[in-house]
Amino acid sequence: MNDKVLFVFLTGRENMAKMLANIGMGMKMKEADPNITIEMIFLTPAVEALNKKQMIFSPILEAIRNAKKHNIKIVACEVAMKNVGLDKENIEDGMIDEFAPVGGIYVLNKIKEGYEILTI
Repeated sequence: MNDKVLFVFLTGRENMAKMLANIGMGMKMKEADPNITIEMIFLTPAVEALNKKQMIFSPILEAIRNAKKHNIKIVACEVAMKNVGLDKENIEDGMIDEFAPVGGIYVLNKIKEGYEILTI
């Protein structure tokens, strides 16, 4: 297994179970190998799940909080946020470790750095 993994979340409210399962998989991977680097980036429409004002996303936000306890880096795409009308003020303080100006470029750079990419 690669020692660097990037989960790219593309699915949104239409498949929240898939989002939850993959956040959980990332935590299991980190538990199995604490030295692995795991990041998760949320693109359109998945970035919408970061909205703290939408109660429907509470399970996703709780899963992300748990992922952060496992030292998993959480990234949000600013272009995606703009596309769904999401402002940084609508995201819980401390939830996001990095705001990527353009998610696609962020992913491309991670590929160049040797990350294994898992698209959800």
